[in-house]
Amino acid sequence: MINKKLSKALGPVLGLMGFILATGVVELPVFAADTTTTTTTTTTTQASVTYTDNTASVQPKDYSINTNKSVTENGIKVTVDKAIATKHKLKVTLKIEGDKALEDFNHNNSIFAVTYGDNDSSFGSSSHAQLLDDKTMLLTLEKENYRGEYPEKGAMRVDVALSNYKVNIGMDIPVDFSSSFENYYTKNISAKIPQFDYALNSLESDVMGTTISYTKPKHDEYDDIDNNDTLWNSKILLKVGDKMYQTDSNGNYSGDDKKIMGNYVSTLPTYDIIKNEKNISIVPIFSNISINDLDDLNIHDDISKQNTTKDILNNISYEKNFSFSDGSKGELYNIERNDNSIKVACKGQSEIESLLMASNLNLNYEYVKGQKNNTFYNNQAICIYKDPKDSLGYIVEFYNVQKDKSTNLYLDPMIKQVNMYKLGDEIKLLN
Repeated sequence: MINKKLSKALGPVLGLMGFILATGVVELPVFAADTTTTTTTTTTTQASVTYTDNTASVQPKDYSINTNKSVTENGIKVTVDKAIATKHKLKVTLKIEGDKALEDFNHNNSIFAVTYGDNDSSFGSSSHAQLLDDKTMLLTLEKENYRGEYPEKGAMRVDVALSNYKVNIGMDIPVDFSSSFENYYTKNISAKIPQFDYALNSLESDVMGTTISYTKPKHDEYDDIDNNDTLWNSKILLKVGDKMYQTDSNGNYSGDDKKIMGNYVSTLPTYDIIKNEKNISIVPIFSNISINDLDDLNIHDDISKQNTTKDILNNISYEKNFSFSDGSKGELYNIERNDNSIKVACKGQSEIESLLMASNLNLNYEYVKGQKNNTFYNNQAICIYKDPKDSLGYIVEFYNVQKDKSTNLYLDPMIKQVNMYKLGDEIKLLN
């Protein structure tokens, strides 16, 4: 659980996207606020090496059902386009269309809600938007039902209120999620992360991702603050076969007087990837950077210096070279862009440096000046695997990248402090 002290420190340091990744479950605004970034760019060319072995062809099958129910009110058409659900997760995609440009759209004056079933213990929903043109927007609502379960079939309710357009729409939609419910895997496990005092209890996989549940002894409030002071910047990678995936901690959400329960969730390795794989493990990367270290490490200065010198290749901006605080060097040595994916090869001068770079490489879409509703990329939708052509190299594959958008690649500047990280032993979950 991220405490108030941590949240306060993370805000100015990592910015909006870093804060989203660190806290796990948050309520995202429908639209991002306008920001201005000053960037000095150096244009260079680089020979490209194409990887043709398709090592990471892991994009999951889409089990969404088409609902296509629409209501129009005051010139605004709201369509519940598609939906998908599992026992503990629900995602609904809305399309909002205006007969005029959606210039007056304000997320602060808008309400989007979805309810389904009688046993929903979720803490609200997260949302993100994509503007298709000046009159059309896609909005995705996601919920996680931590302790209860969604039904396989039933009536789903969607409510949309847009104050600026005097729109108040409610739709009841019959849904049948049998195909997604059938593809479900769960197994009890027994493993520990001693550095966190976590006991791993179960592995659950469905068509929307994979969840590892854990328990830990309950401490008083001050113990939790001290434990989180370095835990927040550590990482847990889920390894399935020879591929690794980011996990996101949902925080501690329940328990009793003696223990607290929580989850690590990875969205990309779904049931279809997990079901036949016998070798599943986690790879922890421990950080000793505390909140109090941030000012001393000049992280603010590192962030302000990012994006100053970049190569440009295939409409991708990135810094080719990276320097660690101990004087060692890292590099992004190859980039390949396909229709909806980007592969990046990176390495340092040691295994920990290379894996730090691979697991802390992020992508965002370039800010467009004057565009009100910029789109964020979901940096959980990536796969990491060894480069078969380089003993220290890793390939990071970003999925579902919008084909024609200008993109930026950037590394978390905190990993410059490589001596404050430790690569833990691989912990087997299934073998």
